[in-house]
Amino acid sequence: MFRTYLFFASVWVLLCTAGVQAQVKIGYMNPTVILAQLDEVAVVDQVIEQLVQERDSELMSKANQLQKDFVAYEEARSMLNEEARLTREKDLLARDQQLQEERENYLNEITQKRAQLLQPIIERIDQIMAKVAQEKGLDLILNEATSYGDVIVFFSSEEFNITQEVLSRMIVSGNNDKN
Repeated sequence: MFRTYLFFASVWVLLCTAGVQAQVKIGYMNPTVILAQLDEVAVVDQVIEQLVQERDSELMSKANQLQKDFVAYEEARSMLNEEARLTREKDLLARDQQLQEERENYLNEITQKRAQLLQPIIERIDQIMAKVAQEKGLDLILNEATSYGDVIVFFSSEEFNITQEVLSRMIVSGNNDKN
């Protein structure tokens, strides 16, 4: 009786631990490689570049005008009384501060606009990545590198790299969207 109980207890422990020791299947991909090869991202980059050129020209004209006003102030400085000098200096400093704030706002606007334009593309990548992971029975997908280019996956068999498969499906789905 005791041996039968011990046998069933051992079998039960084996069955329970077998489920716990199930392997996790991990894949990886490099979204930067995917984004770099999509025509849609090239279009986004063109839109952003045009926006940058527009904002740069606006800021450059304001900066040039500020520089001219500063040179004019420097030339007239010796002829101005103390009060007039202080007033002009405050004005120039305030305009310089405003220009710096506009520059900061412009950089934030560019970043937000790029993120907004890339959002639908990234969502499609996520959907396709999830589909590939499900088809391959992967439990986890790692990013191959950080956004700064630091490597996360130092070594893995190429069979777990799903970058090219996701890229090819992105290209196919992008072509289907155009038709």
